[in-house]
Order: sequence, then C-alpha cells, then structure tokens
Amino acid sequence: MLMESTFSCSPDIERALDYFAAVSPLSVAAREALSHCLLLDAFPKKHLLQQSRRPATHLFIVSKGLVRSYFQQANREVTLLLGMERCVICAMDSLLSGKPAYYNIETLEESEIISISYADLERLYSEFHEIERLGRLMISQYYLQQDQELRSMRFLSARERYLEILEKQPELLQRVPLQYVASFLGMSAETLSRIRG
Repeated sequence: MLMESTFSCSPDIERALDYFAAVSPLSVAAREALSHCLLLDAFPKKHLLQQSRRPATHLFIVSKGLVRSYFQQANREVTLLLGMERCVICAMDSLLSGKPAYYNIETLEESEIISISYADLERLYSEFHEIERLGRLMISQYYLQQDQELRSMRFLSARERYLEILEKQPELLQRVPLQYVASFLGMSAETLSRIRG
C-alpha cells in the first residue's frame, strides 16, 4: 500500500495552509509545494511591506499583527483597508498588471507576515490545478470584499458605517488608531469621536 508523503512546517505556515484548504481543498503534494514558497518574517510597527509607485511582487497574509493600505492625497493619508490576523493583502491591481502600485501597505503593530512571490504563485498555478482554483476563489473573495466596502461608502451614512464595523470587527476598533479608522470609514476623526459618543 502506498502512503502519501508527510511534511512539516512552522505552526504559522500550517495555519495559513489550513486557511487556504478551507477556501478550496488541497492535496498533500499541493500543500507541501505551497509551504515551500511561503516565507514568515517579523516586522516592526510602521514597516512598509509595499511602497506606492513600485510594482507589487508579493501577496501577504497576516499571521500576527495589524496592517493597513493607504495612499497620499494632497497632504493627508487615506486608509483603504485595515487587516488583522488571517487577512490576505496585496496591491492586487499592480500584482496582476505589473504596473506600479497606487498605494502603500504598512504594519500598524509589530507583525508576523507570511508572504509568497507572485512568480512562485504563477509557477504553482501551472503545476497544480487545485492551487490555480484556490487563487481564483481568493481573488473573487478579494473583489467581493472590495465591492462590499465600496457599497458601504456610497450607500451608508457615517454612523451606519461605524455601526457596521463595530458589529463585524469590534477588535479592529480597539487596536487601530482613531485617525486610521476615521479615514477608513470616510470621515474626520472629530466626526468619528461624536458618533462614538
């Protein structure tokens, strides 16, 4: 009787693989190949994982910590996304097009980040149909999340947007500085303070 090979990796990488497998099943061979391409690094607070005006080359998964993506507008920073543990984040348009990214991605806390290069991901897509399917499903989830956030910004009031994040991600409100939450919700810090009462 043939036995499938076993492999071992760090608990953080193992959790990331379990997360991927929950999105789409992965064979032992696919998990092992993927594990060899995932790198875990620790970064200090305020470290730039991705810089604007530079092409994106990696996709990031937050193993521990907190990140945000933002862009500069006039003399202020506009926060586009806030993510905690298990958040997958990248400059997707840049990653897919090869063009410079429009925004930065930075850590807001000391963070442990798992990364995979887009070149490795493309190679894995060609070698494993199930990893290609995983990538397609994750891109779909990413764009559905972006669409939901865009609809919230367009159709909900400032108070409704705050209550939505309070209901869905209360921990985010405890960990993220007020000015970043306000920017993410599309309001001033003063307006957010009034809403919070």
